[in-house]
Amino acid sequence: MRRPIVFIHGAFGSGSDFATWVDFFGRAGFACHAPSLPGHDPPDAATLRTLRIADYVASVQALAQNLPHTPILVGHSMGGLVAQHLAATVPCRALVCVASAPTSVLVPQRIAWPYLLPLLPDILAGRPFRAPPDAMRVLALHDLPPEEADALCERGYESGKAYRELIFGLSRVRTHAVACPVLCASGTLDRIIPQSLSDRLARAYGAEHIRFPRGHWLIAPSALGDVAVAVLRWLETKLESGG
Repeated sequence: MRRPIVFIHGAFGSGSDFATWVDFFGRAGFACHAPSLPGHDPPDAATLRTLRIADYVASVQALAQNLPHTPILVGHSMGGLVAQHLAATVPCRALVCVASAPTSVLVPQRIAWPYLLPLLPDILAGRPFRAPPDAMRVLALHDLPPEEADALCERGYESGKAYRELIFGLSRVRTHAVACPVLCASGTLDRIIPQSLSDRLARAYGAEHIRFPRGHWLIAPSALGDVAVAVLRWLETKLESGG
């Protein structure tokens, strides 16, 4: 039996952000699914104008409920928040939060403010917006090899309504309803998700927490050998033990 695993991408992204993980876990015997959230592939500002976190959760829920077996959920950044909501809603084999957005207020780090302030009018108004390439390079991709950062810095639109919910902690997860094993993977050099929030998230679930000396983009191909391998080892342990 190929165990189903669903990868959920973050803000401004698409399912292709998990391409190397899909290949890696596929070769390890998993049935991999990496959907793009509504309005993200191709980027569609008109669609994103009305969408909220709950709409993203509903779209992945429809996929998860049609799988032949209970899935494993892996979410990166905003996708981690979506995955948490889903794990509190439908049966899941395991939940992996990778550099995940918290369920509480996401207070920007000092380095992020010069890049966030110009975007605040759109976020507060709930308008779709793009992340500027320089913001991506400095905040999310700063520790990646230049060729990887170049390939990732041009991103699509994101829903201002969904992002507003994310940074102001308006999309609370029923953490007590998450019954599956949980792993948190975070980067100690992350300039988007402070380590203190990653620690708090792990405590909320009583989760195992693996910290990597990396930035926010833990799903980068260059991080595959340590981050994805660690996630696979954890999953295999949980699946073999029945935990």
